[in-house]
Amino acid sequence: MVMARVSVVVPTYNRRESVIEAIDSIRDQTFRDYEIVIADDGSTDGTPLALFEHLGAQPEAIGVLSRMSPNSVKPFSHAFLHEDRTIQYHYGINRGLSTARNRGIRSSRGEYVAFIESEDLWDEAHLKTTIDFLDEQNDTKVCRVGERYMRDGKPRTRRHTCTNSGWIFDVALEASPMSTSAVVLHRSCFRACGSFDENLPACDEYDLWIRIASRYPIQFLKGPVVTRRSGRPDGSSRAWSWERFRVYALEKAFQGGSLAPEQRFLVAQEIVQKCERLVDGFRRQKSEERSNFYERKRRRFAQEVRKLRCSTVAV
Repeated sequence: MVMARVSVVVPTYNRRESVIEAIDSIRDQTFRDYEIVIADDGSTDGTPLALFEHLGAQPEAIGVLSRMSPNSVKPFSHAFLHEDRTIQYHYGINRGLSTARNRGIRSSRGEYVAFIESEDLWDEAHLKTTIDFLDEQNDTKVCRVGERYMRDGKPRTRRHTCTNSGWIFDVALEASPMSTSAVVLHRSCFRACGSFDENLPACDEYDLWIRIASRYPIQFLKGPVVTRRSGRPDGSSRAWSWERFRVYALEKAFQGGSLAPEQRFLVAQEIVQKCERLVDGFRRQKSEERSNFYERKRRRFAQEVRKLRCSTVAV
């Protein structure tokens, strides 16, 4: 099979209907030099058979799946051609979205990697706009487009929307500045920064974008947008508790040894702020043990902020 310039990674789990719509939005792209890498995280709703039938996999493969119950499918990989483009299907044990994404990255072969979540949709010019830009800007490795948010067919507003371009490390620390569905990046970024952290049950995107944004400028492109149907609602009563995963990611970055002093200062500041929110949240829940844990962490990084402030001023 011929190597494509772009590998589109599609992680999915029990989204049989919506993943077909997501893949159809890939097939509608005006840019055609791509392969599709579907990383199924152990779906039990008949997703493999539905996709094989929809995309025209080999009859023998369809026949095997049709004789199996959806919840008895074992891990397998299968590749076939659809409209002269390669489709890779990798079915694995259910281990979480970050594991599925990494499986897709490892299997991909393109110069560039793009993602689309199984509930999201691309505008038809998404790949052409991003790849044309990356081809023109040889020193740029990462770009992203805008996002629109839909729920039950109706638009909704997201509190945190970032349209900044360039070095957006400070923005990335506060909240994830983009969804994976909006990003196209050169595969060398994964060699330099690693891939998704499979230890994180949530906020794995936030963790990766911190690492990416610390090393690369990220360019925002106007034009096509991604229709987000997979995002969690902003303002959730439990949203504050996710800060513990972000604190984990920030600590990892702080201790990783690859940040400049100014970046470590910003990270330490952000840890203090997020710990303050966790302390308040756990106190309201009357969870003194967890509240005290994040209070100790807050104090430790408040000291780091003071030390780094002095060292950066001295420089």
